[in-house]
Amino acid sequence: MSNGQPFNVPDEVREAMDSSVKQVKTGFEKMMQAADEAARGLDEKAGNAQKQALDMRRKAMAFTEQNVNAAFDLATRLVKAKSIDEVMKLQTEYMTQSFAALRGQIQDAGQTLQAQTRAAAAEFVTETRKAQDKARETVEKTVAAAKDAATKATRKK
Repeated sequence: MSNGQPFNVPDEVREAMDSSVKQVKTGFEKMMQAADEAARGLDEKAGNAQKQALDMRRKAMAFTEQNVNAAFDLATRLVKAKSIDEVMKLQTEYMTQSFAALRGQIQDAGQTLQAQTRAAAAEFVTETRKAQDKARETVEKTVAAAKDAATKATRKK
């Protein structure tokens, strides 16, 4: 080649190489499509996470409303109290009920968060496995196509 000889590649070899390049490009495009689908699947899961966060905010608002209503109920009862003993009794009842309500609210929120976390993790694992399987399948097909094209090119020589 450096001696001035023309660079001659048989047409069959050029066609096989061109075919190989096209097959690899097609394989790459399929792999990118699979990656895009996986990303969209994860985006959808993120949408679910936003919905779950909204559910938790609503739950927190409901807890707050319950707690404020209980405080207003106490205030109403305190205004009607006739003695210090009655005030102390009402205050003690309120504190006992408030702690019980808070304990229940914390347990409820904790259980909801645990369930949401488990569900999100399971969905993430499933989507990741799907993406890995698609990518593996695409790579295997691309490699097989490239090997086939190389074999055909070798035979045509």
